[in-house]
This record gives sequence, C-alpha cells and structure tokens, in this order.
Amino acid sequence: MSNQNYITEDEIDLRDCIRVILKRRKIILTVFFVAVITTAIASFLMPQIYEATSKVQIGRIDELLMKKEEAKEMLLSPSLLAPIIKEFKLDIKIEELRKKVKIEDIKDTDLLEINVQYHDADMALKINEAIINSFISYGQAIYQERISLINERLKELDTEIRNTQEDIRRTQSLINELLGTTSISQPEISLRIILLQNTLPNYESHLYALKNQRSTLKRLLVKARDFKIFEAALKPEYPIKPKKRLNVTIAGILGLISGIFLVFFIEFLEKNKEVITK
Repeated sequence: MSNQNYITEDEIDLRDCIRVILKRRKIILTVFFVAVITTAIASFLMPQIYEATSKVQIGRIDELLMKKEEAKEMLLSPSLLAPIIKEFKLDIKIEELRKKVKIEDIKDTDLLEINVQYHDADMALKINEAIINSFISYGQAIYQERISLINERLKELDTEIRNTQEDIRRTQSLINELLGTTSISQPEISLRIILLQNTLPNYESHLYALKNQRSTLKRLLVKARDFKIFEAALKPEYPIKPKKRLNVTIAGILGLISGIFLVFFIEFLEKNKEVITK
C-alpha cells in the first residue's frame, strides 16, 4: 500500500508540474523567444573572425636545430611581429596581434601548427604567410650555417685522410727500403724496421677514426632537413566565430530552463502570497 501511495503522490506532483507549465506557457515561450532573438541579433552584430592555419617543419641535423619552445617564442617575438604590423599597416599593438596567433605543437613530429585569427579573411592569410616566411628565413640561415660547418669539416677530414694514407704509404716504403739495404748493419736495420712497424697501428687507427667521422657527417647530411612550409595556409572561406547556430541553440535551451524556473517561482509566490505579506 505504501508503494502505491508513493506512486500516486509522484503522479500528482508530475500533473501539477505539467499544469503549471501549460498554465503559464506564454511566459515560458516569451522568455524562450526573447533569449533566442536577442542571441541571434547579438551573434549577427558580432564581428566575424576568420582563421588561417599552416604547418612548418623545424630544421634538423641529427637533432632539432631549434627547440619547439624556442621556436614558439620566436614566432611570437616582437622582432618578428613588429615588421608585419608595419608592412600591412595594421592598427593594432604587438600584444594584441600576439593574442591572435596560436602556436600548437604537433606531438611526435618536427612540426608546429600556426593559427592566425583575424576579422578579415585575406589579412588572416597574409599575416600567417608573413609569420612563417620570416620564421623560415631565420631558421634556414641557421641550417645553412650548420651545413657549411659540416662541409668544411668534411674537406678537412678528406685532407687529413689523404695525409694519413700518405704517412702509411711512406712508412711502408721505408720498411721495404730498409729490407733491401746493405749500407748499414743488420741490427740497425732491424731496430729501424721495428720502430717504423710500431707507428703503423697508430696511423691505421687514426685513419679508421677519421673515416668513421667522415661517414657519420655524410649520414647527417643525407638525413638533414631544412626549415620549410609543411602545409601552406589557405584563405579561410567561412568564419570560425561567432558560432551562430551553437549560440542560438544554447540560448534556446537556457531560455526554456529559465522560463520554466520563472513560472514555478511565480506559482510559488502566488501560493504563498498570504504568508509572505504577513
């Protein structure tokens, strides 16, 4: 019997709720439409924001030539952004422009994603291109400098390898000459040959190390990757903000909830009017 009483009470409460909603549906609908229309007008009047997105590859020789955090700071630095403001005659401060540029780290890659948000689609694209071009130009200078150092070292290694090979050939030639000479005593010849033969392992070990170093540097050059545009930005066709449909949908839901809450509050006030006025 107790369960039946609970069910009956729940059914009565639900009927009361539906009765209140139907009774004051005009208030609910008014709040709903006011919220939706107001949000739609506000969304329509808000400036449209466009986003241009690109990806850049950080140069690598054995390891990244610039840490990603360092690259992010470089991309948002005043030395890079100030010329862009001047070039495009933007009526904006460096700090404001910095807030419109988002740098995302693409994990497990050498890539960074650059997002530029601006109220003009063409300008969003131009700013994005200017930022990555300046960054790549700066990075490529570092890359070329490192490549030049490696090439210079390779030339030095080639010279050292030739000289070491010549030392080995000369030592072997002296040994052969001593073996065929009769102008000096045999003990003296044996001593000189032993001394020369003892130098050969040192020369050969040094030659092996030089060739290994040359091979390592050549492998670095093969695997080296310059700073470059991995994915160029395209002119955005549609704004990313304001999200009119989403704003209106949320406003509608909140309007309904607010309207329902309001009518129950009004109902509560009317039922307890006498208690409140006392």
